[in-house]
Amino acid sequence: MASEPEEKQGADRELTAPGESLAARERELLARDGSDLQGLRTKVRAAVALGVLGLALYAAHFGSWRTFAEAFAAGILVTGAAALVGILLGFLFGIPRTLVDEGGSSSARTGTSARPDGVVAVYSPNTNLEQISDWLSKILVGVGLTQLNDIPSALVRFSVWLGSGMPEHPEAGKFALGAIAYASVFGFLYGYIWTRVVLSPMFRRADEQLRKAMVRLAIAERSVTKAIAEAAVVERSATETFERAQVRAEQVLLQAKQRAEQLEGTLKRMLDRLYDPPELMGYADTIRIAEEHIAREGEPDNFLFWLRYAAAQGQRAAREPRVYEEAKRCALEAARKVLGQSPEMGRYWLSLLWHPEHPQRTPGEDDLQVFFDEPEFKALIGSEPYIPVT
Repeated sequence: MASEPEEKQGADRELTAPGESLAARERELLARDGSDLQGLRTKVRAAVALGVLGLALYAAHFGSWRTFAEAFAAGILVTGAAALVGILLGFLFGIPRTLVDEGGSSSARTGTSARPDGVVAVYSPNTNLEQISDWLSKILVGVGLTQLNDIPSALVRFSVWLGSGMPEHPEAGKFALGAIAYASVFGFLYGYIWTRVVLSPMFRRADEQLRKAMVRLAIAERSVTKAIAEAAVVERSATETFERAQVRAEQVLLQAKQRAEQLEGTLKRMLDRLYDPPELMGYADTIRIAEEHIAREGEPDNFLFWLRYAAAQGQRAAREPRVYEEAKRCALEAARKVLGQSPEMGRYWLSLLWHPEHPQRTPGEDDLQVFFDEPEFKALIGSEPYIPVT
């Protein structure tokens, strides 16, 4: 699937290519037909000059300057009005039309926009002026055809009426009628050609710019919609991740609390059994409780656990000489773990239970004294009683 920048670049290329082709075609036409357009402008100027010259010659034969001015001004007014009417008619007949297909949709659509709800919005030029031009053209043609027989007599009456407004002359009406015909035809041709040559390209360029703008707007709408959807997905994913992390943290805390409670219970049971009367062999229960906890929860990071386990192994070595070596090995390993987890307090408690001359020893705290002559314990705990510096 194409990314959004690639889609936008594709749309820009799609819009730019026809525009560049059209611009190149227009430049080619201008280069080829430049002389014709220049010739057309020259002919328009010549036609205007010829009409003004005719009015001046007609007004000049009256002799006096006052009569000349009256005739010339009346002629300019009449021909100017006729030219304006002709230009208006030429404009109405020359307005470019927007083609409509059989389905009623404009073939000159300026743009489409796909909305999120699936509705396609179509934008096309306003054709009200085209419809008015079409109606007026049909009305004028229809009226002209129905009144064709009355046109000659109407022209005669019209010429008499025009002649009455000019200096008195037998041919005044005919001249005015001819000037009107000349100016109206010229105005019609000028209005039609100007509309087709100048106004039509302006409409086309405006429609093309609007179409490009609407296509870009549609792309922007899709980009915004996609960005909103992606943001919603990211937000939902972040929410789910946070909720899972929160649940996981709660589970970890609960498990840690349970393990702490279990370890606390194990330490209490070990301590209770460790100081049972010798005939009850509480040390064996302490060792069993410790090994069951290790098998169930793993080795704990608690120096008291390993200190009591080492004390139980010392009692075992003292009361069961046949397993002395095994008990010594287990006690030595536990003592190393005690020092690894709490060097200061661990050494103090090991020295208290191991050294027979420790000044702070109380009766009964001699669980590790059975190993006092072992060099491994001396190297680990130290040959002198250890008291932490406070």
